[in-house]
Amino acid sequence: MLINYQECAKAGLDPEVIERLGRRLERVARECRDLGITIFGGSGAASLRFDDGEQRPLILAHLDTSNVDGGDGAYTSDHDGYERGE
Repeated sequence: MLINYQECAKAGLDPEVIERLGRRLERVARECRDLGITIFGGSGAASLRFDDGEQRPLILAHLDTSNVDGGDGAYTSDHDGYERGE
């Protein structure tokens, strides 16, 4: 994990809190990966999916989320010098 300290300060968030949240998410993501599960997000919702070899993956669970965004994950440094996403 790479913490962007300037961006945390700009957002008014404690980098230690961001690191703790990131580490938890990374642990869950690794556990899902090891089980063959994909965490799928987009349009404000998320689900856990599993590829069983059919044309479309099985939906194992719908997650109770409201702040999930999908996309290609593009990011760049903006005119103000901060790293910003799509």
